[in-house]
Amino acid sequence: MFSQPIYRVIILEDNPVDAELIELELRKCELPIECIHAASADDFSKELAGEQVPDLVLADYTLPGFDGMAALHALRNRYPYVPFVFVSGSLGEERAIEALKSGATDYVLKDRLGRLPAVVVRAFRELFERRERHISHRDLAQHRQLLTAIIDSLPESIYAVDELSRITVINKAMLTRLKRQRSTTIGKLLSELQQPHAHELELMDAMVLRSGRALLEKERTIENEDGSISWLMSSRIPLRDQHDKVIGVVCTERDLTQRRQMQREILDISNREQRRLGSDLHDGLGQELTGLSLMIKGLEIQMSQQESAYLPQIAKINELISSAIQSTRSLARGAAPVSRERGGITEALRQLAARCTDIYHLPCHFTNKYNDHNLLDDNVATQIYRIAQEATTNAARHAHAGSVEIELRSTERRLYLSITDDGIGMSSQPDQSHNNHHGKSGLGIRIMEYRASILGGSIQFERLPAGTRVRLSCPLKAPGTTRSPKQAEKISARQ
Repeated sequence: MFSQPIYRVIILEDNPVDAELIELELRKCELPIECIHAASADDFSKELAGEQVPDLVLADYTLPGFDGMAALHALRNRYPYVPFVFVSGSLGEERAIEALKSGATDYVLKDRLGRLPAVVVRAFRELFERRERHISHRDLAQHRQLLTAIIDSLPESIYAVDELSRITVINKAMLTRLKRQRSTTIGKLLSELQQPHAHELELMDAMVLRSGRALLEKERTIENEDGSISWLMSSRIPLRDQHDKVIGVVCTERDLTQRRQMQREILDISNREQRRLGSDLHDGLGQELTGLSLMIKGLEIQMSQQESAYLPQIAKINELISSAIQSTRSLARGAAPVSRERGGITEALRQLAARCTDIYHLPCHFTNKYNDHNLLDDNVATQIYRIAQEATTNAARHAHAGSVEIELRSTERRLYLSITDDGIGMSSQPDQSHNNHHGKSGLGIRIMEYRASILGGSIQFERLPAGTRVRLSCPLKAPGTTRSPKQAEKISARQ
């Protein structure tokens, strides 16, 4: 039941008879008790200074050259939690109240020693409970230090909020991001810390608190004060008490910016290689084939004057070379579909609409509400074009659409692309509504989502009463791009 097999009790009493009577009453507790007699202040001080901590002190109120109140203060200074009980025949009501206020556990009058066993048992029980609480608090403090050390060592930003969305736990990575100290952060709202998009995060926390459902692995982009874009993968998990009531939210955010920038650089390298290949095809092989075609044409004219028997073969060779020239030009356009020299993104989308009409016999119309295409980086424009290309191809091949509308527009800081068709729409099956477009495998959608994330934007697939609308939204200045001085002047003039 108790934490110690034997309880050490100091009996501070100068009268040997009273001390013996007190010890006899203690035996009635039926507990393993070791009694230590102390008749003076020196005896009491020696016992307190010993290696063994007493479990209980029973003291007379009046002693020669020493009193019980002085003994109480001496005990409290050294052992604040050890019970102290006055056993006295001269303790009045006022003194008893004063003693209890000073930290005494209880008091027993000498003419009523029959109460002593019950008082001692209760004192031991309270001592045990205090020690258990102390151990629990110590263990809790150690666990808190361990938890703090663990989460501080993680690269992810981690923090927890209570039911009022106030921060209760926060790790070093999050503090570094906030540029704050832990002491000035605990108990604050994110919105009080001038955290960008704090209200959006608090709304997400409130949704988890209200619903009790976790938000796992949600990627989002934020625009920083300097105009740069950061990618974050965030999770929000409800924190519950022992009764399964939601009492807070644990939030983690992993910075994906460097990974996304590396992926973008890889795509940029691929796009540059494609443009180089397209340029080589157009300016190299294409020009050589054109020269060869002219030579064959000249040879054909000469041989026609001589009525050569090889004239049909020459004409066939010239026809094949012309076809090869067209194929080379098509390959060149496919490898580098967007170029500022050829009108940038607007002209590329206009040609995409025209080819969609010609190849699939599907009316496709392009509406341009974005005129300053020179402000858009070719690599960014290529990603936008590829999204439009995938959406129109899906509409033509899988949606059985009767028409397609492509619209490009922009505001001061963002660019918007929408592709709307009147086909059969997205799959109606619930488990495929997000990963299936026009009944097609979800790979195309995932690629479009990936391209949008690289641009620091988002893409939505909206089911219409008749058809589907694909909406892209991204920053006008995409992550990792730089502007020339001339472009910067245009932006300044426009703003």
